[in-house]
Amino acid sequence: MTTIVFIHGRGQEGMDPKVLLQEWRTALAAGLGTPLDTRSVLPYYGNVLHKVTAEVAKRADVLEPLPAAASEEVPFHPFLPQDVGEIERGLLADMALTAGAPPAVMMGIEDVLSWALARRMLAWVSQHTSVDKEIIKIFLQDVAVYLSHGRQPVLNEVRRFLPASGALVLVSHSLGTVVARDLLVDESVRRRVAFWVTAGSPLGMPTIQRNLLAKGTKHPGVRWLTTYDVNDVVALGHPLATTWGTPLSQVEVENRDSPHAIDHYLRHRTVAAPIGIACR
Repeated sequence: MTTIVFIHGRGQEGMDPKVLLQEWRTALAAGLGTPLDTRSVLPYYGNVLHKVTAEVAKRADVLEPLPAAASEEVPFHPFLPQDVGEIERGLLADMALTAGAPPAVMMGIEDVLSWALARRMLAWVSQHTSVDKEIIKIFLQDVAVYLSHGRQPVLNEVRRFLPASGALVLVSHSLGTVVARDLLVDESVRRRVAFWVTAGSPLGMPTIQRNLLAKGTKHPGVRWLTTYDVNDVVALGHPLATTWGTPLSQVEVENRDSPHAIDHYLRHRTVAAPIGIACR
């Protein structure tokens, strides 16, 4: 029996997993134009990542140093360790470069990234993508915490929800696409995956690629569809085929006022139909 495994993104702490699962199923059924009769699970790791972030924040011995002056050098999240901040700055540089930031914004990129440069890049990215700076900062924090401290707790939680047997169709969103790529390093999981979908994925960012379990852009060797909205700031770096190779189908969609929303992605027939075919 085939099981759809929905792997959610960041910002899901405190949510009801049953409600989330129903929302994903409803959106996919709308895209298919028919009730969803395939078994599905949603491995809920929102609270696990939230707990890891809280635990890491208590490690005062490795917190970002706060300068005596020059307030612009203050880290985005001064309660988190330096290794998290380094990844945050790298991700932001990826976003700014991919979005086409001019040399004046990127001045100093050849040096070790500073928080002053990061704040300059953040302002530019926010202005040119119409995404609030605080939303971008929270995304950076969650991805950086996952890559530096949260990977194993999150992966352990996701594996706990996987059925013991049968084919799997992975449908992943946002940070969940990074979790899914790490999950696919496990041969016992990968050989069962009939199809992998990434929606609103940051896998085009070099900083994420360098920090994956399988470092770089090594194609996992499964059938893969990636879907993106050009206005989705998290999906900057698409299309992916030039770096990740094939087999990789790419579907550009228009999600209107919510370019990063998973329910918008799944309601597109061009995204839902291949999932339905894989389930059959």
